[in-house]
Amino acid sequence: MKMRRIIYILTVAVVGIVGAMPAWAVTEREMEEARTIAAKAYLRYANNGSGYLDDVSAKTMADLEKNLKAKEKENIKAFKAIKVPGDYSSWDKAKLVEFWGTKAFETAGLIAEGKGARPRVRKQINAMTVGAPAPAEKPEQNIEAQKTEEPAAAAEPVADTPQPAMQQNSAPEAVTAEQDILADQNAIAEDAKNRSLEKEENSTWIYVVILCVLIGVVIWLVTYAAKIMKRQGDADRERDNVRDTRAAQGMSASEREEVEETIHRLNKRLHDEQERNIETSRAAERLKLDNERLKERFDKLMAERNALEAELRDTKERLAAAMRAEKSRVVEEPRKIVETPRQQAPAPQPQKVEPEVLRVIYLGRTNSEGIFVRADRRVSPGNTVYRLDTEDGLVGTFHVVELPVVTRMVLERPVEMLSHGCVAKDLADTAGATGIVTEDSGTAIFENGYWRVLRPSRIRYE
Repeated sequence: MKMRRIIYILTVAVVGIVGAMPAWAVTEREMEEARTIAAKAYLRYANNGSGYLDDVSAKTMADLEKNLKAKEKENIKAFKAIKVPGDYSSWDKAKLVEFWGTKAFETAGLIAEGKGARPRVRKQINAMTVGAPAPAEKPEQNIEAQKTEEPAAAAEPVADTPQPAMQQNSAPEAVTAEQDILADQNAIAEDAKNRSLEKEENSTWIYVVILCVLIGVVIWLVTYAAKIMKRQGDADRERDNVRDTRAAQGMSASEREEVEETIHRLNKRLHDEQERNIETSRAAERLKLDNERLKERFDKLMAERNALEAELRDTKERLAAAMRAEKSRVVEEPRKIVETPRQQAPAPQPQKVEPEVLRVIYLGRTNSEGIFVRADRRVSPGNTVYRLDTEDGLVGTFHVVELPVVTRMVLERPVEMLSHGCVAKDLADTAGATGIVTEDSGTAIFENGYWRVLRPSRIRYE
């Protein structure tokens, strides 16, 4: 009972300290910063030519608008029309992220491409630090009142009573001195305000540290109480055994033998159960070790397989290069014909070499006309998006390349990389996605020296 009472008192103390800590909420400055983050990301996705915004650092909408070009100044009008709720001072970080990362982009009038910025907005606002609301600025109001009262009080003697010549000449110096004093007072008040804000932030961290220490003390006390209760339980069981032993001494011989036989049977059953548990634990350990060995062997086999595949690719490339070199040699160096006394062989005719048809081509993103802007023989990190397979070099099928470097780039900029080449349920929403699955390959045709989309591929995120 005493231990429960101690735990109850400590719990009440912890709750009281938590209640005394300042409430965490969204301030006006943090609301403006989150709004600026969302506006900057929206403008970045709404226009492909707005890459300069990545180098712009702004905490307010006013700072952001100073650095905007004409196109972004036109696009931001629709974003500024988003109505900001008036009860944000009671929000926490989760509500702030939900509003600017999801709900704000549901407003009518926004550019569809700009909605692809939602994952970036949620990520950047999650990285913000939401602090306690700043205290009311009463000291500044008092300073403003002093500013209005002191010039009025200084002006009355000059208007009502004549001053000597020396005092009249020194009046500008007195006014200058008063202005310096007022400037010093303003600077002191501003420093006091900054120190109070820093003190509040430091106090908040102190409260957090104290709370963590108290929680650790409570956990230790609960553990200590559990140990004491266990000891008490062992003592109670020992007393019960002593009492049963004393009671057994008063039993008859047959009853005592029956009790001893029951105890022996229960002890044997307990021993057998323990043996089974030990055997089960050993079997589990063996299975764990076998699993680890199989995993190591699997990793080794996969590494060998990758090495063999790489070696096979190199061998194929060398073989293809050798075949091309052999064809060129055959064409450039005509065979020597051995003349016989009776008959001379006709002069060899040069062989016609057909241009090489690439079976696999790696393509970049598509433009608004459905034309692939880049074509390479191998994957080009930062540029390659699709792989095209063709038999005749005129028509082929394409799908998104399944490589981590390509997947990561496409998921970061889905609208820019996949538009006009792929269709999906929500092409711009890649939040939480780690991979891209091609459900139906697209079709492309080679026209006028470029590959162009005939039918886009269908994909989904996973």
